[in-house]
Amino acid sequence: MKKITTLAVFAALVGSSLAQIAGTWTLSPVETSLAVGPAKGDYGWWKVPAAEITGARTCQYDDEFVFNADGTYKMNFQGSTFVEGWMGGSFACGTPVAPFDGSGNATWKYDAAKGTVTLYGKGAFIGLPKAYNGGELSKVADAKDSITYEVSVTGSNMSVDISIGGGYWHFELVKKMPEINPVGLWKLRPVETSMAVGPAKGDFGWWKVPAAEITGVRACQYDDIYNFDADGTFKNELQGSTFLEGWQGGSFACGTPVAPHDGANAGKWSANKNNGTITLVGKGSYLGLPKAYNGGELSAPANAKDTITYEVAIVADTMKVDIGIGNGAYWHYELVKTTRPVSAVKNNVVNGLVIYPNPSNGDFNVSLANGATINVVRVLNLSGQIVKEVSVKNSSAQISATQLAAGAYLISVETNEGTAVQRFIKQ
Repeated sequence: MKKITTLAVFAALVGSSLAQIAGTWTLSPVETSLAVGPAKGDYGWWKVPAAEITGARTCQYDDEFVFNADGTYKMNFQGSTFVEGWMGGSFACGTPVAPFDGSGNATWKYDAAKGTVTLYGKGAFIGLPKAYNGGELSKVADAKDSITYEVSVTGSNMSVDISIGGGYWHFELVKKMPEINPVGLWKLRPVETSMAVGPAKGDFGWWKVPAAEITGVRACQYDDIYNFDADGTFKNELQGSTFLEGWQGGSFACGTPVAPHDGANAGKWSANKNNGTITLVGKGSYLGLPKAYNGGELSAPANAKDTITYEVAIVADTMKVDIGIGNGAYWHYELVKTTRPVSAVKNNVVNGLVIYPNPSNGDFNVSLANGATINVVRVLNLSGQIVKEVSVKNSSAQISATQLAAGAYLISVETNEGTAVQRFIKQ
């Protein structure tokens, strides 16, 4: 068992490293981004002058080194790069020279045990085209078919070293991070990895939400909305009930949201694309689960944090969220973009709708505090589809729910004055 666990952790680390390397990189605008010396870490022979980074080598500092997730490798030069004398240039910006122009096919492979990345494909390189394993090129025709680099990645920074025989070249790159734009409404994606935790990022060995709970006891949690407004405000919208754990005074079942994690406090959000993070500011604002914060888990609502930062990746309409809770452990959430049910955004909404008992395992009652006459009661699923409709013409009504499957629903009560909507849980 111990051996299997060790292998699983190693596999997770390898996968994490691959994910860290995959992406688009450019030279970091610092003097040690191009440096060479007699030994690894010794840049005594030469470092790129700061003046050249924004001067003669500007065309080089927008060169892109692209490690695609499918193992292919690409170099993009935006039409020009720095061309040295051995390439027929004049140590100035010029048209990229084949085979170092990115026109050929290339692939990359990461060796976790050695901490190396090997590029396969004539002319493929990182940093400078002239450096190869054991030397420096003196003519274009001698371009190598493969080159292996020592690589270390920390966040969005990559450190690269290559021995040229009696010396080392050193390159520093920075990852081009995509914009993080969460604006919109999100809810938990109905898959087992939408809430998961384990001893390392990407390792969900401790727990994943069981599929049966997603449409069962946690249905009230899977319609919770995380609202990122374009003006920078954030709100947890819990539709009247959510899943409550023991540390909140709940019984691991649906219940009334507990302050300050009830969405009542104003929240704000900000994104940092360079760090790949979203920060929520406002006591009780959270993504995924309210208990997870940076470095730990809450044991009481009173200990809620004012600020929480999440690692976030958004692809199309899916948001993947990770948060370290200490000792290498991570919670992982997956969210999907959503819209409000049509019935929940009608105009002239009537306040004072009362539904009881709620939750219920049988019949439930509806009434309006203002005594208005109820014309129609509709029961809708969370996709906005009507699953039951009852004509009432009274100020209150008893509705049978025995035929409804267990889960969360919306109760729409139509009167002459408008429509009131509230969430209902069938147990």
